Amino acid sequence: MSSTTYNITPGRYERQLPVATKVHFKSSTNSTNATSVKSSAGAVFNMIIHNTHSGGGGNNSIAFRLYNKSTAPVVGTDVPMIVIHVPSNQSKEINFTSGITFTNGIAYSLTAGDALLNATAVSADGVQLYIGYM
Repeated sequence: MSSTTYNITPGRYERQLPVATKVHFKSSTNSTNATSVKSSAGAVFNMIIHNTHSGGGGNNSIAFRLYNKSTAPVVGTDVPMIVIHVPSNQSKEINFTSGITFTNGIAYSLTAGDALLNATAVSADGVQLYIGYM
């Protein structure tokens, strides 16, 4: 397993994020990684999604899905609020100055397929995810 270093500038988000912002970090397991981050109303302010799957045979892009749920999503059944695609061996950093509001809770999944209700597992350590929320 190789490690990945993220160069985050200290103080970069100080003026954008509320003081009470919490951090969720996940390195994927060999599954759809259905996860409940917060079981009550909240907001997401920033995300870094790093897809370490390299190109080669087949499609190695991943889909990160956010759900407005207080529990872990039922991947392939629950309809996501947001879908973000990350091509193989690339990263996406997304910042929302005012935050995206979730009225029920914050949950997500990671899949290896692009369809809205895809339930294809990603590989272990194939995706590193950072979420700043409150």
